[in-house]
Amino acid sequence: MKGKKILGIGLLSALMICTYLQFDMTAQANNHTDTTFSFSYIADGTDAAVAPRSKTDNTASYVKSNKGIIGFTSFVAGTSNAGNYSAIAPNACSSRVYVPSGSYRYISNNVHGRYSYAYLVLSVDQDNRAHRLAGKWSPDNISGRY
Repeated sequence: MKGKKILGIGLLSALMICTYLQFDMTAQANNHTDTTFSFSYIADGTDAAVAPRSKTDNTASYVKSNKGIIGFTSFVAGTSNAGNYSAIAPNACSSRVYVPSGSYRYISNNVHGRYSYAYLVLSVDQDNRAHRLAGKWSPDNISGRY
C-alpha cells in the first residue's frame, strides 16, 4: 500500500512538472502579436523599413497588406540592435515576397540564431509616385509555418 502511494505521488509530481514546463515554454516563446504599420512612401527605387521586433523562434514572419492599399514587395532582415536598422543595405534573411492588396504572406527567414531582432523591409515597383503602405506584421507566427 505504501509503495502504491509513493508511486502515485511520484506520477502526480511528474505530471505537474510536465504541465508547468509546457505552459512556461508557451508563455516565453513566439513573438506573434501583430504590429500595425502605415506610412507614406515614394516609389523611387528605395526601400522602407518597419521597426525591429524581437525574433524568438524560427517560424516564418507574417505580413498582411490592408485592402485598398497598393501591393508591395517585402522581405525580412535581421539586426542585433533594435535601435540600429536600415532599409539601405540591410542584413537580408529571406527572399523577397510580393504581398497583393488585402492579402497576407508568410515569409520564411533565418533571423533566429543569427540576430536578436527581425524587421520588415518594404518596396513598391519604381513609379516615382507617392503611395500609402499599410498593414500588419509579426516576426513570428502561431500557424506552425516555417
